[in-house]
Amino acid sequence: MKRSVLISGIAVMALSVMITACNKKQSAKTPAQKVVRINFQTGILCGAPVHVAMKTGLFDEELAAIGQKAEYVQVVEGGATLAEMIASGKVDAGYGLYATQLQAIENGLPISYASGIHVGCTKYYARQDSGIYSAADLRGKKIGVPGLADSSVMNLRRKLMDLGIGVTADNNEVEFIAYASSDLAIALNNGAVDAIGAHDPVATKAELAYGFRKILDTGIDEKFRNEYCCMQFVTHKLVKENPEGAAAVTRAIMKASAFVEAEPRAAAKLQIENNFVAGDLDFNAALLDELNFIPSRSLGKKTFEAAARQLQDAGVLKKSTDLKEYVDNGFIELPGVPDGYTYDKETGSYIEINGIRTGF
Repeated sequence: MKRSVLISGIAVMALSVMITACNKKQSAKTPAQKVVRINFQTGILCGAPVHVAMKTGLFDEELAAIGQKAEYVQVVEGGATLAEMIASGKVDAGYGLYATQLQAIENGLPISYASGIHVGCTKYYARQDSGIYSAADLRGKKIGVPGLADSSVMNLRRKLMDLGIGVTADNNEVEFIAYASSDLAIALNNGAVDAIGAHDPVATKAELAYGFRKILDTGIDEKFRNEYCCMQFVTHKLVKENPEGAAAVTRAIMKASAFVEAEPRAAAKLQIENNFVAGDLDFNAALLDELNFIPSRSLGKKTFEAAARQLQDAGVLKKSTDLKEYVDNGFIELPGVPDGYTYDKETGSYIEINGIRTGF
């Protein structure tokens, strides 16, 4: 009897060891679920597509369909910049002002843009008593901006070149001075600078608070109204190791952008309720409604190429840079991603848009 019990015990132990070994072997064969880390910022009104994609489940839906999931990485003002987070491998995909990263891409920042997301959001102002009525009046002036590599600088350089105002190292007829975004209006009002370039909602709030004269608005200016200011990007590592995840994130942000275009008030409400952006609902909704959130891959690439070409002429990008290679690497087409989307409010569905878009 004792021997029988002993043998049974040994058999149970052996079976247990075999099951454990099998489970370990099976676990070793099961790959870990892939995760795509997506950047987001608070206080940025035109970051609405990312906020919408996060809170309406678009990121989750697109990634879950391929057995993956999303994680969100916040870019905090005063902390590491988006470029630093990308370079250190903490972010896989995201969205922002594309022109701000043009020099960084040339210098090795490992990202490629995959879709244009929205037009507008950058405005330029002068005081009512300044005698400055348009960008053509900026020769010899000091211009306050959020950063010397900021898209507000890149856009204005391009505009001034068209007007025959020097912006190159050997013929520079304007001076850009960097300020914190919150200090730009004060600098202009106090006369420290002659004009400022700012992004909404800071720009429109400054206009209303101080009665500044608007001298250029990229949302309606003939040069910029068919060009994107903000685009969606993916890292080279993500594209190489997880192209399906890169495509899924791109589709999600494009869909979210189409939602903001169709439902600006709902998007503004979502931002406020989730503490992404502070402010008055009517004010925020009106600004989102003013911007063009129709996403397009083809027009995004056209924007990227036009900016790169002109900024190389301005000396911002190196003369030695192969522009075709730069554009082909800097803006890519991901398999499984349409040219764009629209959102049908009646059915709550997204409609693919294909073909080549040249304007709105």
